[in-house]
Amino acid sequence: MLRNPEFIRNTWTELTLKKLAAMPLLLLTVYLLAYTFNDYLPATVLPGICILFYLIFTFIWGTRLTSETVVKEINANTWSFQVMTSMSPFQMAVGKLFGSTVYIWYGNFICFALYILSFHLEAERMAPFSDQELLENILIFILVGLCAQIMPLVVSLHSIRWRHFFEKFDLTFFQLTGIATAYSLYVVFISSARNDTVWWYGSTYSMKEILILFAAIFILWGFIAIVNQIKSEFGQEPYPSAWLLFTLSLAAILFGFNDGNDYNPLLRYKGSLMAFFAVLGITYLTLCGESNMALRPHMILKYYRTRQYKRLLMIVPRSLITLPVILGLALILSTEFTAAGEGPGLSMTFMIWAMIMFMLRDFCFIYLWSLFAQGNEKETTVVPVLIALSTYTIIPALLYHFNLKIFCPFFMPYFHQSMYLTYNESAFLTLIPPTLEFVLMLTLLLLGIRQKIRLLQDL
Repeated sequence: MLRNPEFIRNTWTELTLKKLAAMPLLLLTVYLLAYTFNDYLPATVLPGICILFYLIFTFIWGTRLTSETVVKEINANTWSFQVMTSMSPFQMAVGKLFGSTVYIWYGNFICFALYILSFHLEAERMAPFSDQELLENILIFILVGLCAQIMPLVVSLHSIRWRHFFEKFDLTFFQLTGIATAYSLYVVFISSARNDTVWWYGSTYSMKEILILFAAIFILWGFIAIVNQIKSEFGQEPYPSAWLLFTLSLAAILFGFNDGNDYNPLLRYKGSLMAFFAVLGITYLTLCGESNMALRPHMILKYYRTRQYKRLLMIVPRSLITLPVILGLALILSTEFTAAGEGPGLSMTFMIWAMIMFMLRDFCFIYLWSLFAQGNEKETTVVPVLIALSTYTIIPALLYHFNLKIFCPFFMPYFHQSMYLTYNESAFLTLIPPTLEFVLMLTLLLLGIRQKIRLLQDL
């Protein structure tokens, strides 16, 4: 880091002598005032003062700085010079991530020192905390802060990649993504009792231990995402293996919450269900953020003819890469719920595969839309995604309102118990409508690809 030109540049800019003196002067002045009046209060406020400044520095100031660190370069027309630099994407990521907020962390570590001091000064008025617990708290504060500044940078880099942003609106949005991420983790931390435990992969862990583990994994993959986005800006298209490994690791983490001792199948396999829905959710989010030209037949045809299979692999849509993971999760869930016996377990199996068929139908529709979309790659597939997702809400709501629930399985995964069929037969019927829709959309997509390739061959 000390040899990183981007980090050194930001450090010299942020850590001036005036700033270095101003931060401890401000914090120590407020702390001494609080210490002076602390004896007149029913409970000590000293740790709260330290946490308040940490929250302001991290959630408000830090997220804003990371949101604008690259956007400012774009607006100042200096980003193109940085793209042509000899620095690696890794060095640039480190410089942007830590260099822009170095002054924030300078203040935060002063807050951490005062936080520890508070528990020693007011030991008689506070619940006993060991030094290990205090250090665990500080570690969680650091990890939550890193999560808060990673998320805005990832989202801003993705938006900048397609150059479809408006600075005032997007900067606020980028900042809110960081605040939402950090706030979620922080709420889990402060709402957990000291003796709260979590069952994960057959062992019991404290909430702090789980939070530290999950935050560390989030930071690792967030940093990898930043490096890959900068690679794209540098003209070095990253391999899709990172995205595949991310989805696999996410599924593996959530699998740990399965509890084999629980009698209820939904609770016994809650980890598998969480993994399935988490991967399904990020797949749709990835679809929203992909280029309007997600399927590029001209480039596919070119790389295939010239046997450039590595380049062919690089342009595969990231949303398509998650398909094997989702299908694998569906197979695992089917095995688990089928083993639970007939009845609700079997109906859940059919419902899961109905969701898979609807997802495949949406994929075909969105890729068909992108295949014949007009415009350039700055546009995204968010419009067809919203159209596809709207079919799960508006039309079923109308059908349900007019007591036409029998048609709901055509528009959403819906189990309708028929008086003329057995329970399992009714459950099986939830799978037929989405399968027919998927086959229809797949046929249209294949015909569209064939037509597009013919047009390209005639050129």
